[in-house]
Amino acid sequence: MPHFISFDHDLGADTPTGYDITKFLVELDLDAHQTLLPADFDFYVHSQNPPGAANIEGLLRPYLAARRNLCNG
Repeated sequence: MPHFISFDHDLGADTPTGYDITKFLVELDLDAHQTLLPADFDFYVHSQNPPGAANIEGLLRPYLAARRNLCNG
């Protein structure tokens, strides 16, 4: 798994969105007991779709913060 991903929301017609991919990664990480994503995982959202970018940020930032708190606490 990479240590850094740059997300875009709109990936093209008839394809999952960047938000869908983000949800999938979080679900995989949860299924793997928070071992799929590297401890130092980080990301950037380069989408020009403001609501889509906010959705990605709004899912991933709190998830990673909670995950780090669990690992450190």
